[in-house]
Amino acid sequence: MISLKSYLRGDGDRDADATYRHVIDLMLQGIALHTVQGEQPAYERFQADIERLANTLTSDAKPVEMLVAAGELIRAFEDYSRSTTEFIRRQNSELQNMVSMLTETVIKVGSNSDASVAKLRDIEKSLVQAHMVEDIKVLKMRLGECLGAVRQEAERQKTDGQAAIAKLELELSVTRERSGIAPQPKELDTVTGLPGKREAEKALRSVSASPDGKYVAVAVVNRVNAVNARFGYAVGDQILIRCAQRFRSSLSESDELYRWQGPAFLAILSRNTRIDEVRSEIRRFADAHVEHTIDLGDRRVMIPVSSNWSVLPASSSFEALHKKIEAFTAAQVPREYA
Repeated sequence: MISLKSYLRGDGDRDADATYRHVIDLMLQGIALHTVQGEQPAYERFQADIERLANTLTSDAKPVEMLVAAGELIRAFEDYSRSTTEFIRRQNSELQNMVSMLTETVIKVGSNSDASVAKLRDIEKSLVQAHMVEDIKVLKMRLGECLGAVRQEAERQKTDGQAAIAKLELELSVTRERSGIAPQPKELDTVTGLPGKREAEKALRSVSASPDGKYVAVAVVNRVNAVNARFGYAVGDQILIRCAQRFRSSLSESDELYRWQGPAFLAILSRNTRIDEVRSEIRRFADAHVEHTIDLGDRRVMIPVSSNWSVLPASSSFEALHKKIEAFTAAQVPREYA
């Protein structure tokens, strides 16, 4: 064992002295490699200090030089620890400010629920006292649960708002009828005579997020673009007219039929049945293959007509329904119809 006194006098065992220096060198390397990283400039400065001090521990270093190096190492530790503590404190303060801003924003724009507001306020206060990682994890979980409740409240308010708008539109329509005010005429498609996409979107808004009993059927006539390219748009329009007539005659009188866009049609159905039964009903006529006959000079051409279709429950929001309808029609028709 090497005593400090014998080490200062330089009369210690040389092998033990070399081992001692090697151990110190390894410890310095370990400190440099495994010290917690704080702010980047301070961390890099500390690494440089460790490397510089390690270079002083050569075999010919004097004891006094070794002691000075040890003092400098302790001072470097103190400076870096102070810097890292301040860095962590600033990070925690920034996190608290972020949660405070989030809390205020959610309260102002997203939540009218007193329970949700109280939970957010409680989380904000708890964060000020949180120091351990476990505390942060618990607060993160509580914040996730609270924001989930806020989202549910926002969805409920949105649904209630849509229902209120639909009710208001219905009452306005009834008021117009009673007062003799003529409703605005619907915008009709010039080819099929059906209400167009804008009217369909209005109808979707009124039935979206409705309880069971409302369904949306979308049908896309196949190969209309190819017919237009080969025989002309007049022939393609004839096919659309025939399909519109067939769809209209196959649906109930209370069902609403629209031309969505291009070769796509949309129907709003009122059914007190399951969706699989509604699909079976639509399949009976939408899956049927018919032929359209045209005369080209001295010959007659038979054009097969078919369609792809889908049935959706109207229980989703207008945005969700609209997105699904657009995705389905886009997958069936060429880009120029989109």
